[in-house]
Amino acid sequence: MRKPITFAIVFIIAFTSAITGQPLNNTASNAKANSKREELPEGAEAAKAIARLGPLAPAAIRERLQQLRPQAFLPKADHINQLIKRLNLTIETGRRVDQTKAVLQPVLDYHGRSQMPIYVLWSEQPQAYLVERAVIIITTRLLDIAREDELRGIIAHELAHEYVWNARSEAMSTHGKKLMRECELFCDAIAAFTLKELGNDPASYIRILEQLTKAGNREGHFSQLESDTHPSLDERRKLNEFLCQRLE
Repeated sequence: MRKPITFAIVFIIAFTSAITGQPLNNTASNAKANSKREELPEGAEAAKAIARLGPLAPAAIRERLQQLRPQAFLPKADHINQLIKRLNLTIETGRRVDQTKAVLQPVLDYHGRSQMPIYVLWSEQPQAYLVERAVIIITTRLLDIAREDELRGIIAHELAHEYVWNARSEAMSTHGKKLMRECELFCDAIAAFTLKELGNDPASYIRILEQLTKAGNREGHFSQLESDTHPSLDERRKLNEFLCQRLE
């Protein structure tokens, strides 16, 4: 079962190449300024995560995701029930749960996972995670903290793990911490891109990560292993700023 996402999560990607409207005699200086804005965030993991997407243009990214997307896993109800039971948390129902599922349905649809079930479980820890490519888990505490657009970004990150499922499995089996950080950054990039595609602000993803990271650090939720296998908040912030610029 996939380890719950630690909200030291981090954002990735964004070039910027906009028309400046400056006089022609400023072309060289404009090009230099644009080049500076388009510099990749520092770090090998970030560069490799971005390379997984190919050309950073919306149409190209959409095509790349289609290529990377594995066939949807549709387990039987008994299997899902066993996964939920194993978590030993109370299942929440009601209007708020129904509203949450409606808010997240566009994210599932965008990534070809329209039929993936979502369960809201009672917990004091704000978490969301994808379990065995079979079900999305969200805790009540996360619903208390995250706005709708922020929650969409978090779930998009979780669904993005399917695109790098084999790489992440390899990293876990070989204790490849660098590869695990690369996969997390890739998922952050997909989260930001998904928000942009759905008409939301891609920067909202990093805002909720900042909030949750501070809360997690304050309450001691993060282990040393999580610190080693997840990028720093600063890395993710730089990557998010980069992608936000590029998507504009």
